[in-house]
Amino acid sequence: MDSKELLNIVNAFLEKVPKPSDKDLFEVTTYEDVREYISSIQSIRESTRNMINMKRIQPFLTGMEQFEKVLVALQCGHVAKIMACIWGPLRFLLEVTNMTDREMDNLLDVYEKLGNKLPLLYEHVGLFAAIPDTATCLVQIYQDVMTFHQLAYQLLSLRPALLQKIYKPTWKALVASTDHLLSALGRHEKFLSSSGFPVHDPEAPLYLDAHSSTGNFSPGSVGDEERTKAHLHEYLYTLKRFRGAFEDGEEQRKERAKKSVLLWISASKKTDSLHKKFQDTRICPDTGRWLFKRYSEVSEWMKEDQPPESAIWLQGSRGFGKTILTSLLIDELGELRTEKKKFTIPQESKIYYFYCQEEDSEHRTYLDILRGILHQMVESDEELLPLCVDKAESSGNPSLADTETAQFLIEAFIEYNSRQYVIIDGIDECETGEARKAASFFMDQVKKCENEIKQGRLRLLFMSQPSPDLARAKIMPGEDACVQLKGTDNAEDIRSYVKKRILDFSAAGATRSGFNLSESDKDQIESSICRRSEEMFLYAHLAIEYLLQQPTKEKLKEKMKEEMAPKELSQIYEKLLGIVQAELLNLTEGQAHWNMAKRLLGWLVCAKRPLKWHEMQSILSYDPDQQKVDFDNKMLRQDASKYLGSLVHVLEGGHMRIVHSTARSYIIHNRYINAQAVHCELAVLCLRYLCLVSESKDYVDEERKEKAKLGWFSFQDYACSQWHSHISTVIEMCGDLFCGINYSQYHRDMFGAALQEFMSKHDADLAKERHRDFMTQMPPELTRFEGLFFYQDLRDLWNHIYTHQKGTYDIRNTVGITRIDEAMIGNRNVLEDFTPNMEAYHLDTIEDYYGPNLYKCKRLLCKFFYVGYDRKDDREAHNSRHDRPYQCPVHCNSAPLGFLNKKDRDRHVRSYHPDLSDGPSMFEALRPRNGSRSFKCSLCDKQFTRKITQLGHERSHFGEKPYKCSMCDKAFARLSDCNRHQKQVHANRAAR
Repeated sequence: MDSKELLNIVNAFLEKVPKPSDKDLFEVTTYEDVREYISSIQSIRESTRNMINMKRIQPFLTGMEQFEKVLVALQCGHVAKIMACIWGPLRFLLEVTNMTDREMDNLLDVYEKLGNKLPLLYEHVGLFAAIPDTATCLVQIYQDVMTFHQLAYQLLSLRPALLQKIYKPTWKALVASTDHLLSALGRHEKFLSSSGFPVHDPEAPLYLDAHSSTGNFSPGSVGDEERTKAHLHEYLYTLKRFRGAFEDGEEQRKERAKKSVLLWISASKKTDSLHKKFQDTRICPDTGRWLFKRYSEVSEWMKEDQPPESAIWLQGSRGFGKTILTSLLIDELGELRTEKKKFTIPQESKIYYFYCQEEDSEHRTYLDILRGILHQMVESDEELLPLCVDKAESSGNPSLADTETAQFLIEAFIEYNSRQYVIIDGIDECETGEARKAASFFMDQVKKCENEIKQGRLRLLFMSQPSPDLARAKIMPGEDACVQLKGTDNAEDIRSYVKKRILDFSAAGATRSGFNLSESDKDQIESSICRRSEEMFLYAHLAIEYLLQQPTKEKLKEKMKEEMAPKELSQIYEKLLGIVQAELLNLTEGQAHWNMAKRLLGWLVCAKRPLKWHEMQSILSYDPDQQKVDFDNKMLRQDASKYLGSLVHVLEGGHMRIVHSTARSYIIHNRYINAQAVHCELAVLCLRYLCLVSESKDYVDEERKEKAKLGWFSFQDYACSQWHSHISTVIEMCGDLFCGINYSQYHRDMFGAALQEFMSKHDADLAKERHRDFMTQMPPELTRFEGLFFYQDLRDLWNHIYTHQKGTYDIRNTVGITRIDEAMIGNRNVLEDFTPNMEAYHLDTIEDYYGPNLYKCKRLLCKFFYVGYDRKDDREAHNSRHDRPYQCPVHCNSAPLGFLNKKDRDRHVRSYHPDLSDGPSMFEALRPRNGSRSFKCSLCDKQFTRKITQLGHERSHFGEKPYKCSMCDKAFARLSDCNRHQKQVHANRAAR
């Protein structure tokens, strides 16, 4: 028999064994070694009265012993090496699982099942000798056994701390694979049993040589050789299909599981589109590459096996282009692990990143960062998927809502992978408390890896502006690992960028030659912008955008003359907004266009959560006076850039992004937009629109369906969930608008009328009793409005909102107005009958009006109330895990979904509301148990809480040491001492 196929399986297995000591074991172990080791296990367990049914492994031992003898009989080469890969892993798995009864028991169960399915190969040796092709059945059997060993070794060879975390869900996930292998072994047995050959005498020697007579095994005496070969062909064909179907099914199952876990993690969907946007900004191939040449801290952090610093902090000034550098770092690391770069870093290296964004509610908290990193971990590693599935299912929560669970899973991934890079850009854009939590957690993981595993296993990089708060907290990388980027570093990048963008001035527009600039004109633009930019890449970008929007060459040259170009960012923002204004005012009905642009920008920066483009379109399409929505005639048909210029980008998925965090501050405080007025208008919009939603409760089915199709309910997700926040903002911020220095009768009357209409329609659903907090007096912010005609309505509405927000979790998860709640549910039910690509009106689709996700969560405090799902099954799975029995006693928004058990709720109370906690301090010293010590030593008065501890103690009286090390002659009175010795002494030696 040719051993080539068997050796291929052996080599494939050994290639995946990372530890040299394990590989050595798998190349030399024999059947006798295994039997001897099993005997030692039994002896120790017998002497400690901790027996386990080791007989379960006997069928497997017998079957594989026969397998080895058949290989010898068939004169197969390299039998010792082939079988060492059976006996070695078997011994290893027994040794590892012997530490815990549960793991040993599970392993023995599998070996018993495998052994019972192994064919009695000695019965079929004649078949293998007479028709050599049938020996491929032996290869198939060997492949199945080695597949199990591969799966088991991959799990049980992990570090003990990690194995303890993932063992239960991962072993459970292996059941499908082991069942498949058992079925495959059954197919091998069926083929051999139906081959038509006589059964070999089990007592006869299994020895064949060139002089042996094979007449007794002649196929002609019992059947037709051709029929047997045809049977063999059919067996191999069906076996291949069987395995292929299982692999396809497993792949589909894992994809479903991964999708479910990613939905549960519910990370921002904008990370990829942000990275793509930053990649596209790097229009020059050498942009940022100085970072790897000038700063050895960065290149060593990327490439060295053991870098001087595993965590570094890169700092640059505002507008420097740090985020562009971050995107370059991420892409460069991806390149370094490819053949193109000669695998400068290990091919299996993982790269995780997150872009913090001050203005994005999904990119600025500690939990946002954890979710983003964990999402990428799950995407790149399926090995820990069972653990993630288990955590998602046991959380009882439709989405990942607590940092403890996220931290636990991230720690598991970090422990599992041999090298990983974590890059967090703009951590200073998070609130200080959130930034400190993120920095502290990831820095702790770096220290843990360096202390327990290996320096450089986890590499962490922060990119931000200098942050005195974070530096003072002593949680960021130290001074030696802090890299201050110099103002001159990016000078050539800025110049190259400007040179490249100057080509845009020659792009065909109204004329074929663009601005028709001479070389001296181009040199002047380049020189002026580069000189003014200093170290601000952002300035160069915005200055180019500003100049490109000049209408004529004359105007362009005028702006470049006599230092007329803007010098500061605020001036550039002013100019860019001024250009939008000028262009729109030049259009027919230009003032209306400009007013619309101001409204769009105002909504964008004053909304309570990021608005999507279709939501802004729905506001434009809504006529509050006529109480109707007209997408077809009122939605913008031009690109958003016409009205928002270069200040705002629309990312994939309709997400709106302001060009830079500095732009928002300018937009709010510039002379064109009155933030108080915008807040008032948004409150009015919500009140008016909710009246439209309320009226829809009385629609007949056909009318509701028709209006839903035309986009009438496109804004209801925002209005239903944010209306009370906008009323709160009006009370807190708009007093001057109604009766102060910024008095506007227009806004006062508009708000008053909307408020009166809302109250008249919904008075029956409002709280009638004044909340106990308002029994003596109303809040001072509210009393400012006492002299206004709508004060009583505002007071009553605020009392209702306050009462609603102080209610239980279930109450706060509703709109708070029964009629609106019922109408919203009815409207959503109709929308779920549509599909995104369905025609809404002529060529407009449902997705144009509502976005791609039509299946929404019904709970207002959940982000999936407005994000939604594109499949009903995903939404139902989300809802099925939503109800949690233990709620925060003060109904805080840090835990909107509650807790699965009292322990988690109490921990939350101790962390966030310590004054309400009846439990001990989180840092209270551990105390001895007060329970009775029922296990007393029969030789002295000492008592113990565990029987096994008492037995170990009694053995020490007599000097008994039944636990003998399997690697040396040392013996111990307690099993735990023996295990500790083996791990600390022999494992460490093997590692060295």
